[in-house]
Amino acid sequence: MEETRVGLIKVALGKIFPELIIRNIDLVNVYSGEVLSGQEVAVWQGRIAYVGPEAKIGPSTEVVDGKGMYLLPGFIDVHGHADFISNPLALAKEILPTGTTGMLTDSHDICGALGPKGLKLMLDNTADIPFRYYLAAPAAFLALNEFEGEDIFTKEVVALFLTNSRVLAVSEVTAWGRLMEPEREFVAKLVYAQEQGKRIEGHMAGCSYNKLNALISCGLTSCHESITAAEALDRLRLGLYTILRHGSIRADLEPLSEMITKNPHLNTSRIMLSPDWFSPQDVLKYGYLNYLVSEAVKFGIPALKAIQMVTINPATYLGVDNDMGGIAPGRLADLLLVEDLENPLPETVWVGGKVVAQKGALTTEIPMFPEVRLQDWREGRIPRTPVKSEDFSLKSQEVSVEIPCIKMVNKTITKSVNLTLPVKNGEIDIQGSPDLLKISLWSADKNSWMTGLLTGFGARVGGIVSSMAHETHSPMAVGNNEQDMALAANRMLELGGGVVIVEAGQLVGELPMKSGGILSNADLKELAPGMSKLNIFLQEKGCPWDDPIFGLCFLAFTGLPYVRITPKGIVDIQQKRVIFP
Repeated sequence: MEETRVGLIKVALGKIFPELIIRNIDLVNVYSGEVLSGQEVAVWQGRIAYVGPEAKIGPSTEVVDGKGMYLLPGFIDVHGHADFISNPLALAKEILPTGTTGMLTDSHDICGALGPKGLKLMLDNTADIPFRYYLAAPAAFLALNEFEGEDIFTKEVVALFLTNSRVLAVSEVTAWGRLMEPEREFVAKLVYAQEQGKRIEGHMAGCSYNKLNALISCGLTSCHESITAAEALDRLRLGLYTILRHGSIRADLEPLSEMITKNPHLNTSRIMLSPDWFSPQDVLKYGYLNYLVSEAVKFGIPALKAIQMVTINPATYLGVDNDMGGIAPGRLADLLLVEDLENPLPETVWVGGKVVAQKGALTTEIPMFPEVRLQDWREGRIPRTPVKSEDFSLKSQEVSVEIPCIKMVNKTITKSVNLTLPVKNGEIDIQGSPDLLKISLWSADKNSWMTGLLTGFGARVGGIVSSMAHETHSPMAVGNNEQDMALAANRMLELGGGVVIVEAGQLVGELPMKSGGILSNADLKELAPGMSKLNIFLQEKGCPWDDPIFGLCFLAFTGLPYVRITPKGIVDIQQKRVIFP
C-alpha cells in the first residue's frame, strides 16, 4: 500500500502518468453536494490520483471521453442479504451492471443453515472478485432461545470473526427482545463489538419508543424496519443511521420519503437506502440501487440527496469512506458513467479502475458459488429418514377439538385464530376446511416433526417442503395431504435442499438449493424462472401473496409478530408461550 500511495502522489504532481483518465464529465461530488462541470479524474493502480480541471496524459494513458455524462461513485448497499436464495456471486453478476459495486451483507441465514462454517464460506468465496463484499457476523440468534435452542454463535466465535477486516458489523439484532431482560451474555457480545469499532445492525420492528431508547443504549447503530415517516424520524433523532427500505420484503419508500419531503432542512447524512432483500425475479425486473434512487426521486427526494444515500452515507456509516463512497484522491476507483441522475443506470461501471460492465452487460468473470453437501448442514437440521406420512399426523381421543392456528395476514405477518375441528378415527380432520393446511417444522430437540395448523395461505396443496424456513432453516412442510408432504420432504433431501411441491402423488416442481439448502448455485436468470414457476402454481391454486415461497419461509421467523411455528410448537411471540400443542 505504501508504494501505491507514493505512486498516487507522483501522478497528482505530474511526475508519472495515470493509467486512465475520464474527462469532460459532470462530476457528482457527494461530499459537497454539487455537480461540477468540466472535470477530469485520473486513475492509477486502481485508485483515484487526481480530480480537477486538467489531468496529465501520458502516451499509454487510456482516455475516456464522458462528454454529456455524469460520473458517480459506485453504489453501496448498506444492508443486503446475499446469503438467502441468491448466492453472493450470482447476485454480484446481476447488480454490477446496474451500478452497485459494494455491499454489507448479513450472514444470519447462511449461519443458521451451516453454523460458523457458513460465514467462512461467504468470506472465502467473495474475497477475490470484482465486487466489494463486507459481512456482518451474527451475535445472538435465535430470537427466542427457550423455543428455538441456544445461540449458534458463542461470544468466542463472534470475537474471532470480528477480527476479520471485512467483517464490519454485527448482523441485524432480530433477538432484541432478549436485551430487555437484559441478557448479560448478549450485552457482552455487543459491548465487545463496539469496542472493536464495529457497527451493530438493528432490527427494531414493532419497537416502542422506550424500547428504542434502551436498544440504542445497548450500542445498536442502525435500523431498517421503519414503515412510517414518523418511525424513521424517531430513529434519526435518537442517533441511529436510518435505512429507508424498498424491496421485495416491504416497499415503503413512498411513505418514508415524507420524512424528507416534509422536512426540507433535515440533515440527511445519516439516511440511507436499501432494498433489504430483492428476490431474483425483482432484481431482473427492476435492477438494484439504481432503481431505489429513481424511486426516491419519484417520491420527491432530490436526486443528489438520493445518490448520497447510496454512496457516501453508507460508506461513512461502515467506516470505509477513506476508500469508497466518493470521488476523491486516494479513493478506490469504483465509478459509474451515467446519462441521467434521476434514473442512474450506468453506461460504464469501473471497479478498481477496471471496466466490469458496459451498457448493461457484465464484462468480467465471476466464478460459480460452490455446493455444500447435505452432510455438511448444521447439526440437527437433517430430519430422520425416510420421512413418513405419519410424521405429520395430529391425533386426538376427543370427538372434536378447538385448536389455535396460524393465520397469515400477509406474507410476513400472522395472527392466531381458534378453529373447532372434527376428529375421525383418532385423527384431527382438516379436509372439511378448504383453507386449512398442516404446517410442520423439524425439531432436532424432539427428533420429530412438530405439526400445527395454518390458514390464510389460500392455496390448498398436497405438500410443499422447504429447507429455507427463516432463520433456523430447519426443514418445514406445509400441505393437506400427509403422503404428499412426506414425498416432498424426501425429494428435498435427495436434492440436497431446496423447495419441492407434490400434488396427488406427483412432483409439481422443485427448486434446488444445493449450497447448504439455503442458496442456489445457479445464476439469477436460471433461478428466477424456477421460483416464478412455483409461485405461479401456488397463486393459481389460490394463494393471494405476491411471493408465496418467500411467505412460507417466514412462518418460522420469531423475530416478527405474532404467532410462528417453532421446534416446540406454535408460539405466541408477544406472550412467549406455546399455544399448540
